[in-house]
Amino acid sequence: MKTLVQKIRGVFGSTRTAPGASPHQGARRGLRIVIVLLVLAVIAVLLRLTVLRPPRVSVATVQRGNVAAEVEGSGTVTADALANIAAKITGRVDHVFVAEGDSVSKNEILATLDQDGLRHQVAVAQARLDAARVSAGQRQREWTREKQLVASGSVGVEEAQQYRERDALAQSAMRVAAAELGKATYELSLAQIPSLSDGIVTQRWVVPGASVVAAQPMFTIADTHLIYVDTFVDQNVAGQIRKGEMATVILRGQHQPLPGYVLRIRPRADAATEETVVEVSFSIPADQFQLGQWANVYIRTGEAKDAVVVPQMALMPMGNDLFVWVVGADHTLHRVRVTAIARSPRSSKVAVAGDDLHAGDRVVLMPMGLRPGETVRPEPVKAAMPMGMGMSQ
Repeated sequence: MKTLVQKIRGVFGSTRTAPGASPHQGARRGLRIVIVLLVLAVIAVLLRLTVLRPPRVSVATVQRGNVAAEVEGSGTVTADALANIAAKITGRVDHVFVAEGDSVSKNEILATLDQDGLRHQVAVAQARLDAARVSAGQRQREWTREKQLVASGSVGVEEAQQYRERDALAQSAMRVAAAELGKATYELSLAQIPSLSDGIVTQRWVVPGASVVAAQPMFTIADTHLIYVDTFVDQNVAGQIRKGEMATVILRGQHQPLPGYVLRIRPRADAATEETVVEVSFSIPADQFQLGQWANVYIRTGEAKDAVVVPQMALMPMGNDLFVWVVGADHTLHRVRVTAIARSPRSSKVAVAGDDLHAGDRVVLMPMGLRPGETVRPEPVKAAMPMGMGMSQ
């Protein structure tokens, strides 16, 4: 058997010392050749373990389950009834009894205007009415007496007629005075500004001492018996939404999902944004209501039951088609065309249909840069979320 030195000589030539060269030079030359061979061997091993080694891929197991199909939208919270409370008379604000965010009841007094001048008008009108009543009483007694004298023939009819006219004028003057008192009393009542409904004060426009004129808004009251989100939904999916469908509302800054339903679908779409407004009603405690608060809304449009379910990260669009990469028993890849039948933007699971995809198959997550028939090193990963989350319960 040839020795290692003989093999080296066969490849690189003899290490025998050339004429005129020292024996040490020949030995150094042989050592260099050995080192080069060792380096090449190390490089070959490294290439096999790295570049030439099958790529490592993360895989997940295909499951079966129920997946809810949902459409996502966003919008702002509003109330079905927003009332602007305005003064009906001109005056100066005397007291304000509520602040923004306060809950109020129907007919509760929110503010009062200065009433000194109005009370004076009521007092004057009352005095005029009292005087008119006295005069009317006196004229009525005179007319009653004259009627008796006419009957006995002591007084002529023409004279008696004058007393009748005086009585009629006095009664008319009394009614006018009563009407003036009613008007003054009514205007005094208008100095108190009541709420028109139960709700929350979302805006206070005045402060004590401010002057207001008739029809000038003083408060905005939101009736919280019916609140909803004006949800902007892409027109491409708006056709899947139906009135009464279940929905979930998540207010910005909060993580608690709130149940709701589709209240109305606006009949007019926005041509510029290509969006449709869907009103999604939901319930919230009155003290947590914020007019104009942003919310994310998920509207249920259907459900896939006992369907083949894969992670969202396993789907790879190619043109107009959708694919998953399946790892076979021999660790080779093959591509399977699928169709998404139910998905939700808030779930990592998608229900798909594909003739060559079955529960228990292993699919590659984030399948980029792979080729059909390629050998890989699959590494199972834990599911990003339990099967129940984002799916039908």
